[in-house]
Amino acid sequence: MINLSIGVLTTFSDFDPSYSLVSVVKNQLEMLTRNGYKTVLFTLPQFKDDAMVPDGVEIRKIVPQFVLEPYGKYDLSIDLPTTFESDAKIAQTAFEENMQDMNVVLTHDIFFINSYLIYNKAIRDAMIDKLKGVRWFNWIHSGPSLRPSNIPYPHDLRYSVPPNSKMIFLNDTDVLRMAEMYGGTLNDFRVVRNPIDLPEFLSFHPLSKKIYNDYKLYEADIIQTYPLSTPRMESNKQVSKVIKVFSKLKQQGKKVRLIVCNAHANAENEKNAIQETLKLAEGEGLTKEEVIFTSLVDAPTWEHGVPHKVVSDLFLLSNLFVFPSVSENCPLILLEAAACKNLLVLNNSFPVFKDFFSDSALYFEFGSSVKNVNYTDEEKYYHEVALIIIGELSRERGYRANNELKHKYNLDFIFKNYLEPLFYETWQ
Repeated sequence: MINLSIGVLTTFSDFDPSYSLVSVVKNQLEMLTRNGYKTVLFTLPQFKDDAMVPDGVEIRKIVPQFVLEPYGKYDLSIDLPTTFESDAKIAQTAFEENMQDMNVVLTHDIFFINSYLIYNKAIRDAMIDKLKGVRWFNWIHSGPSLRPSNIPYPHDLRYSVPPNSKMIFLNDTDVLRMAEMYGGTLNDFRVVRNPIDLPEFLSFHPLSKKIYNDYKLYEADIIQTYPLSTPRMESNKQVSKVIKVFSKLKQQGKKVRLIVCNAHANAENEKNAIQETLKLAEGEGLTKEEVIFTSLVDAPTWEHGVPHKVVSDLFLLSNLFVFPSVSENCPLILLEAAACKNLLVLNNSFPVFKDFFSDSALYFEFGSSVKNVNYTDEEKYYHEVALIIIGELSRERGYRANNELKHKYNLDFIFKNYLEPLFYETWQ
């Protein structure tokens, strides 16, 4: 059981997605609640977008609102407002009264942006007073600058590491320069990269989000979406041959997901056919987490088919479209796969396919309504098909970049490898 309580301190009055920091904070809240942490978002009193905050997050609207413009310039010729110290004391009291149940607090730009001097001062004083038992991780969302000399108070608060804190920077290359700007050392800093929640960024349907997260599509190297009608999935679409290709891809060390968006799956015959197909997949070394029938997700909800939005979402995540269909006219799913930049692997046994994408696709013999195929060694043939597919994908920089994005910038990876380990560090 996780007992840590984590606060996220912001100066937000809303959750306007045009402000990029909102997406960063929202991702942090999502990661924390998803992993079982008690999570509290601290905002200004006028915060109005409660409904946009992830489920499970407590909102405390206790951050005092001040006129911050006078602190917006580092100019010694301009006197700070005479209320600076008293305003900082008001903020300190608000933080101390509302954060004592926190084990960890994450802040964003509070110790970097000049207009936040009041909050900077208030938190520092609270850190050495009633909140001295709290650990602080302070995000910096901009690049370093040269450290000024002879920095007067209170501007010097923007150029020193606060007590009981680690400063969080977003890349490894400039972290030393940032440490120098703060007059600190590399030990005062940690690097945590920004994640990207692809389903959120791409405005996925809730079912698409569920499939993405439940089946960990972000871990896959090769993903195919295959929309079809269940009664025709073998006789026309030859799903078994797609499964055999995916089996060989997995044997080459690739993490694979084949998502069959199947409609018309409510009758007993079709349900039996799905189970037989899954047994075939299992015999080929593929699990139910790797060959996914949408009709089985929250069954029986989607047995008649999923919304077209789900199909388009999943095509966007996919990078391969193996299409061994025995007969087609002008298949829309082929056009949709191409629209989403999937590598097309088409049935050379059905000449019609070359009408559409000609030499922009790979072609292999899968047999069709107009041509039978007899393999000398079928296993070897599919093995060679898999090797060619891997070779074709691997030379595409877009494929490599997209895979690295999915693998290393998803919420789960960033949380487990960067964010969560911070909470359990031993500090001296």
